[in-house]
Amino acid sequence: MRSEAQELYDQIAELLEHGDDAALAQMLAATHPADVAEVFEVFDDEERSRLIFAMDPRMTAEVIVLLDEADRGEVVEDLDEVALTQIVSALPPDDAADVLGELDEEQREEILEHVPDEQADHIETLLEYPEDTAGGIMTPDLVALPGTATIAQATEAIRKASSEEIHYLYVVEDQGRLFGLVPLRRLVTNPPYSRLADICERDPVVVRVTDDQEEVVHKFRKYDVSAVPVIDDAGLLLGRITHDDVMDVLEEEADEDIYHMAGTDPTELETPSVVRAARIRFQWLLPAFVMMTLSAAVIMIAKSHLHPLAVGAILAFIPMIGAMGGNCGVQTSTIIIRGIASGDLAAGKLSLVFTREGRIALLMAPVCGLFSFTIAWIVLPTLQKFDEVSAGAFSSLSVAGAVGLGMGSAILVAAALGIVLPFFFRRIGVDPAIAAGPIVTTCNDVVSITVYLSISSAIVA
Repeated sequence: MRSEAQELYDQIAELLEHGDDAALAQMLAATHPADVAEVFEVFDDEERSRLIFAMDPRMTAEVIVLLDEADRGEVVEDLDEVALTQIVSALPPDDAADVLGELDEEQREEILEHVPDEQADHIETLLEYPEDTAGGIMTPDLVALPGTATIAQATEAIRKASSEEIHYLYVVEDQGRLFGLVPLRRLVTNPPYSRLADICERDPVVVRVTDDQEEVVHKFRKYDVSAVPVIDDAGLLLGRITHDDVMDVLEEEADEDIYHMAGTDPTELETPSVVRAARIRFQWLLPAFVMMTLSAAVIMIAKSHLHPLAVGAILAFIPMIGAMGGNCGVQTSTIIIRGIASGDLAAGKLSLVFTREGRIALLMAPVCGLFSFTIAWIVLPTLQKFDEVSAGAFSSLSVAGAVGLGMGSAILVAAALGIVLPFFFRRIGVDPAIAAGPIVTTCNDVVSITVYLSISSAIVA
């Protein structure tokens, strides 16, 4: 934790230790919810309960929304129906839907029965959309008026609107179809009798309610907007997505990519159970176990084709070649994955990527190969002095040549896999970030070792 967070944690911990609930409530009321959420997860279950009891429903709601999914799920499960109803009632519909998403359907229905009808209708609508779509992250809170309305009427409508931050006023046609939007600045730079239809921006940037959240992020980044309207296939205005919603999506997508690249699953974020987390990780490691068994089989088969006295020298360089091949593959795939995730058009075209990354690999392969050859040529004579059996039994130059060619070939093969696999996974509907995970890294190791031993068996027979 940062020093400010540590200081806040120490202050709260001291008040909890002394049992001064009145001072604790006063302190929390003067603290920003984001700061409380930052230190909340450090406390144990009993201390968390006391913190929640010391906060008013509105602040509790804001803190819960800011928690990680696993911590949020634990907190929501511990709250009774009355407390949950107060929290849901105090939240905007999109945040309330996130909280209710942690509950089963029966619990959600019980709580929604005690929430104001309009709020409940909005929440139920949001819960119908998958959480990773524009519909799942939008809020229905907005100000929409017909084009015939004047600036004076629009100003009054904004004054009566909810406390949610407003970036644009939306102009709709009679059926509720989006016609345009008006930046708030235009409401103060035009006469109050001006009609909204005359000052609005037509054909604004929009997203479909079924669009994936990554597409939403791409549009925010591309067009540099503060908010975008969400429409259905008929053009009806359903809600809006703001920049803070997109920041949450960016963090979530980054977490997912990192988890995939580390060889685990984003669902680990959603569970506090260490047993379930271990099971999730193991299911990703199991294929790596199987593939490394292939490496053992390759080594055993190649051993019979190698010079008996040179086997030890050849096998000694397997870790270096396997690791370098795997590292090269990960470097290549990571660059491609990042480009795809950021919406880079060039990164999404295999031919362009292959041209660039292929040329890089063609430069790296001979350099790494020459470097490996030099190391092997220098080191092998010294190592042979410690092995009386193999001393002088084989040519150091031939083994060094096999190491150099094996390294260069491994770099080329690993780079090719690093290029192709992200596109392959994307084509079959799987997150390309998996291409930088341990499964593919192990695949690179196996292929690199196979190439190296094949070359060695041909040169050092």
